[in-house]
Amino acid sequence: MNLTTLILQIIFTIPLTILLSSYNKKDNRAMNYILIPTIYIIVLAALIPSIKTNIFLIVIFEIFIRNFYVTNIVNRDLRISVKSFLIESLLSVALSLFTYNYFISKVDTVVPDPEEIKAFLWFLLIIYCIYLYKTFNKDKQVIKENKAKNNNKEQIIVKYAKFKNMYSSYIKTEKDIIKNMIYAIMIYNDNQNPKLYRNIREYIGMITKKETSYSIMQIPSFNKIKDEEGIELTVSDFENRIKSKRIKEQDQIDKLLSSYNPKAKEEILKIYNEIIEFEKK
Repeated sequence: MNLTTLILQIIFTIPLTILLSSYNKKDNRAMNYILIPTIYIIVLAALIPSIKTNIFLIVIFEIFIRNFYVTNIVNRDLRISVKSFLIESLLSVALSLFTYNYFISKVDTVVPDPEEIKAFLWFLLIIYCIYLYKTFNKDKQVIKENKAKNNNKEQIIVKYAKFKNMYSSYIKTEKDIIKNMIYAIMIYNDNQNPKLYRNIREYIGMITKKETSYSIMQIPSFNKIKDEEGIELTVSDFENRIKSKRIKEQDQIDKLLSSYNPKAKEEILKIYNEIIEFEKK
C-alpha cells in the first residue's frame, strides 16, 4: 500500500462521514453506523479498484473523524455514551474487516460478471413478485373499501340522478316500486362492476362465446345485450312477477329482490330506501 492510496482513502473518508452524520436523528442510527461503512467501501472498491488495498482503513479513519470532530465540535448534543460508541465502532470495523478479508481482497474486481449476477437477479425477481402480490392484495382491499363508501347517501343520489337522466325513457312502467328498484339495481351493479370493467368482460364474452353478464342490469346471456335492452327485459320480468295488486308493498319488494339477486338483497334494499327518501323530499 503506497502513500497515494492512503491519501486517497483519507479523502474518501469525508463523504462517508457526511453521510453517517445525516443519520444522527434517525431511529435506526446504530444499524446505519454499522452497515453503511461496509457498503460504502464495497461500492468504492468497485468504482476505484486502485485503492481497494486495505480499504477497510476508511472505516477506522471515519470513526476518528466523526468522534473527535463531528460529535465533539460541530454538535455536542449528538454525543452518545462511550459504551454505545465503542460497540458501534467495534462492530463496524469488524464487519468491514471481515468483508475486506473474505471478499474484496480475494477478487481482482468487486463488480460481478453476468454469470455471477444471475442468481442475484432471480432473487430480486422473486422479491419483486412478492411485492407485486402484496400490493395487489392491498389495492384489492382498498377497492373493496371504496365500493362500500360508494353506497353512501350522496353517491347514491348522484348516480340516481345520472341514470334517471340516461335511462328513464326505457323504464316503461307505471309502478313506482319497479322504477325505483331498477335504479337501485343499476346503482348497485355500477358500484360492483364499473362500466370499464363491464365493457372488458363483455368483449371477452363475445370472443369466447361463453355465457356472460351483459348490460348495466347484468343479465346472463350468450349474446350481447345493451344497457337499454337489459333495462327493458328486467322491467318486463318485474311486471310479470307483481301483476297482482293485492300483494303488499314490502312483499313486492322482497319478491323482486329475491328473483333478481338474493345474495345482494340487503345492499340493493339499502340503495332503494335511499332513493325513496330522496323522492319524498
